[in-house]
Order: sequence, then structure tokens, then C-alpha cells
Amino acid sequence: MRIAVVIAGPYPALRGSQVLVAQTVAALSQCDHDVRVVSYGRRLADRPGFHPVRLPLNALLLARLARVVWRERIDIIHAHNYEALLVGLLVGRVMDRPVVYHGHSAMEDELPTYTRGPRRRVLLRRLGGWMDRAMPRCADASIAVTDQLADRLRTHGARHVRCLEPVLAPGSLVGADPAPTVISPNVVAYAGNLDAYQDLTFLLDAFSRVREAFPDAILRLVTHPGAARVADPLAGAGVEVVEASSWETAWAAVNDAAVVVSPREEGSGFPMKLLNYMAAGKAIVAREGAAKGLRDGETARIVTGGPKAFASAVMELLRDEEARDSLGCAARHTASDPSRWAAHLQTLDEIYEGLAADRRRSAGAMRCTE
Repeated sequence: MRIAVVIAGPYPALRGSQVLVAQTVAALSQCDHDVRVVSYGRRLADRPGFHPVRLPLNALLLARLARVVWRERIDIIHAHNYEALLVGLLVGRVMDRPVVYHGHSAMEDELPTYTRGPRRRVLLRRLGGWMDRAMPRCADASIAVTDQLADRLRTHGARHVRCLEPVLAPGSLVGADPAPTVISPNVVAYAGNLDAYQDLTFLLDAFSRVREAFPDAILRLVTHPGAARVADPLAGAGVEVVEASSWETAWAAVNDAAVVVSPREEGSGFPMKLLNYMAAGKAIVAREGAAKGLRDGETARIVTGGPKAFASAVMELLRDEEARDSLGCAARHTASDPSRWAAHLQTLDEIYEGLAADRRRSAGAMRCTE
């Protein structure tokens, strides 16, 4: 089939949504689908959240998608997140193409994190809740990255909902192989964007407690280029920010860390960094709400308490090289399991085949009524 994968943002880019799109494209290509990615471009509108500049960019995205669907005779539109879904629905309904919505998180949870004002947070939460209720149900099928998000979509009336947890395509992580021979025993690393929903204030609180026991400890925040505008408030004793412009640079900064962390608690989404951590064979400490795909004590340390408990888990691993090696090896083994990728491919194919069958039945019914 000919598939148009749509994302309202730059592509490619070193951000979680774009990494997930890349995995989608890799999976579809291995299923012998003809894939076209429709996006803003490589460098435009990298800042998330609501901004006026995104309105003309989304209009451009609409025009681009319409042109691709028409010229390439696209069979299915696969839209990641809500802006792309809106664009996909407009084009799909006019051109009679089925639309798949790929949800990365619940907007009712995520949108309020983009502002600090209490009134604005309330308004954005209500707006996000309305979007969660109204938009996915308009799609012909929906994919959720977690069971929690899938349950929400079903509750709101979305059709043909499947949970499809992200997995890494074999060989897709540059920095994961080979593992470093030298580990910096005092380095704790975080890889990802610095947006508020990542809860980096929680991480800084926990790290300040780590520094009390390990005065030479370093918290390395590895993020995308242009993050300086939000990095300054995160500066503190032992904190360094690395802006990485490539996978090689990012994972060179992560791979020598003794421990890697994920402080995010919001549970409807799937932190893509966890897959990268696992593939790189790192010892992971993650909060329970968003510890997707991990098993406590086997592939990671999962923390249920506050900053003190998180800091304790980090410090235990900084002291215990054998435990770090055990967790890292188990995580790498899980991430590289070929059966996970094979199941991912099969599920995607089933979703598309179901839509194609529905379309054939609809066409047959129309011919019978003529």
C-alpha cells in the first residue's frame, strides 16, 4: 500500500515524536509499503506547544499532504498527534482516504505543562480534554502507544483502537553498539527534550540529594540544539547541558554514564528515551508512571516515591557496578529481542489490512445500491 505518514513538526529531528515517526516509517518499509513522510521540513517550528507560527505551517502541511495524496495515489493517511490528525482528516475526507490516528499521549495531561499560569493551565487542560474526546473518534482507526492511552481513546468513542508500544528497529540506534569500555562512575545522564512534562525539576531535586553523598557527581542533560532558552533555569552545581546535533553526539554523551534516568511521571505517553537507554545497555532509574516496557529489578529500577526515593535508587546503582551491569545487560537483551519487532510489524499490517477491507466492503455496498 502507499502510505502518507504525517507529523506537524520538523522531520527528522532528535525528539521523541520524531523518533517514533522514524520507527513507524522503518516498520512500514519492512512491510513492503510505499511510504511518504509529510512534515514541516527539517528545521521549522521545533518548539512544542501552541504558537502562532504553527498556524501557517499547518496550512503549508495541509497543502503538502493534499499534493502528496493526489500525486502519489496514497491509499492511507497515518497521522501522528492532533495537528497532523486535523490536517489528515481534512485531506482524507475530501479525497476519500482512510485516516489512522497515532496518539503519543493524552493532551489533557500534556497541554497544561506548557504554561505556568494557573488559569492558563486550567484552560489548556479543558482544551486538551476536549481534543481527547472529539478528535480521535473522527479517525477510521487509532493507535495508542500505551494501554492507558488506548483505554482513554476507547472510552471517548475512538474506533478500531490498538495498543502498539514502540520498539526500536534493529540497528536503528547509532550509539548502542558497541557499549563503551570505560564508564564514568560519577555521571548520571538524562537524554531528551527539556519540556515541562519531563518533570526535570523533580530530577534536579533528586540530584541535589545525590550530590550530598557524591560531591563529584555530574548530571548531564543531553538534549537537542537550541535548548539554551530553557536550560538556564536548570543550571546548578554539577549540572551540565549538552546540545547534540546528531545521534552520534548524543550517545557519545550518554554512553559513558554510569546511570541514566527518566523523571517523567505522566503515564499516557511512552518515553522513547527508555528504548534508547535499553538498547545502549544502560542502568536505568525511572518513575513508575512512565516506566513503560521496564521491569523493576530486572531491566531497571522503578521508583514509586518522591525525589528522596529517586535519589536513593540512583545512589545505590552508583555504588554497585555489578547491579548496573546486570540491569544494563537485561535491558539490552529485551530491547534487541527480534520477536518484539516482528510483532510490531504484524500489528501495523493488520491495522492497514482492516482499513483496506472496510474500504472494499464500502465500495461493494455502494455498487449494490446503484
